Amino acid sequence: MTTSVPINGLSLTLNSPIDPDRLDRIVADLAAARPQRIVDLGCGWGEVLFRVLEAVPGATGVGIDLEPADTDRGRDAADRRGLTERVRLEVGDASAHRGTYDLALSIGAHHALDPDVGKALTALRGLVVDGGRLLFGIDYWLSEPPPERLEIMWGGATLAESRPLGEVVDAAAAAGFRLLDLHEVSQSEWNAYECGLVRNQEEWLLTHPDHPDAAGLRRRLDEGRREWLAGHHGYLGFAWLTLGALPGT
Repeated sequence: MTTSVPINGLSLTLNSPIDPDRLDRIVADLAAARPQRIVDLGCGWGEVLFRVLEAVPGATGVGIDLEPADTDRGRDAADRRGLTERVRLEVGDASAHRGTYDLALSIGAHHALDPDVGKALTALRGLVVDGGRLLFGIDYWLSEPPPERLEIMWGGATLAESRPLGEVVDAAAAAGFRLLDLHEVSQSEWNAYECGLVRNQEEWLLTHPDHPDAAGLRRRLDEGRREWLAGHHGYLGFAWLTLGALPGT
């Protein structure tokens, strides 16, 4: 039995909102182009990268993330899935990575390259070969939140931290990408992600209500739930864009 507060996210298969079956359909579409060299910038524990590698026999991949606990989790998963010889997970700064790839992945992690989505997309275009693909996941404003909702969101949230979806697609075009496919997650998919992110900690509380750390964890979870349900719920969306790299850009 765990006697200390566990890290969150252990109940999640994917560290971004989407139904796994829908992700598999996106992966199948990407795999049809037979990418051989794949990079995932801000890979977390590499689940999306692993699914692409499993769909494209012989392809190789590299994932970069700043969080050692996530890359360690990913290496264990790669070993269990027989991918160790085909994938390398590194702890490092994604913005410093160089190379050319048939497929790049950036899921909820454009800030690892640049806080400005346009600059991040331009950097990603520099990594993708002409005619290659980028799977780009990003949050966006469904509608502009009023000040009273914005101030409840994650600390210091501003309107500039996200953009309307049309502006994201325009930024992709300006960076040299063409939109091939677009999936917007439903509110149910968002809800499943938010609950899954903290479920293992909530379950820990049910079995350790009198633990010395329980009160502090309850406060953190309650505040996080308020930031979600009284803050960005209904205003923040998440989209998965399949983008093709326009030759000559």
